[in-house]
Amino acid sequence: MVLLDADTAGCVLTWLNNGGTLDPDRSRILQSCIEKLDRVIPEITGLAGIQYYQRLLQLALLVSATLSDAK
Repeated sequence: MVLLDADTAGCVLTWLNNGGTLDPDRSRILQSCIEKLDRVIPEITGLAGIQYYQRLLQLALLVSATLSDAK
């Protein structure tokens, strides 16, 4: 979970630092993170963890949507 958090946050930070763009490799990593978050969130038992990873997923989805709009 820590690596999933770091990978997602890294892609978002790169997106912010690059004026709303990601290179193809980071775009694929972000998409992979979204898929993994979708799979693991239902398995989390603690409320704080659920809320944190749901917010992380929402952030990743928002960034991903901007990438899709740019195509």
